[in-house]
Amino acid sequence: MRGLLARDVIATGKNRAFLLVALALCVFYTVSDMYVTGVLLMPMLLATVCGNMIRNDLSAPIRRMLFSMPFSREQYVAEKYLVSIVPSCLLAFVLQALSAAVHKQSVAQSAMVVACATLLTVLTVSIEIPVNIIFRDRAQIARVCILAVVFTLVVLAVSLDIGTDGLLATIVSMPSWTLYDIGAALGAAVLAVSVIVSRHALRAAQL
Repeated sequence: MRGLLARDVIATGKNRAFLLVALALCVFYTVSDMYVTGVLLMPMLLATVCGNMIRNDLSAPIRRMLFSMPFSREQYVAEKYLVSIVPSCLLAFVLQALSAAVHKQSVAQSAMVVACATLLTVLTVSIEIPVNIIFRDRAQIARVCILAVVFTLVVLAVSLDIGTDGLLATIVSMPSWTLYDIGAALGAAVLAVSVIVSRHALRAAQL
């Protein structure tokens, strides 16, 4: 598993164009009035790029080389989720710390933004990895379709329940610890389902 991690880190480091663009965007978002957008968006972008590297592993030559190494299917899946989630969440924390210092945000605001960024990152990875394993060359189309369906369901749920007793009013009125608990439970449930689906997809592909 250590070899897998080193390989993914090296592959990410070779993507200099992405790293330069990402660094420029991080600086822009940190100093602009869109700092919250940057904290939410940039970790999701990094998670998408890291999760997308799994497509290269499934090409025939690399697949034969990788799966001849001494690691199990479970270790492979765990490494892909860790390398996609952990650096992205650390990026969210660093960006929010810098933004809070520049724009003088409170600790409570910073904690909520980081929590939201972490949840969105986990949801992104939970979609990205199984989609890349299952659909491979058609992953881009499948990803767009899935995100479109999720977005449509969210918009419908919110638009049909707006008002003083609606969904948004209920969420806003909740204490912060309840929101954290709900977010953690949702993220854990989606991630668990995603891991199970990814393992099953690798098994079905005889990898």
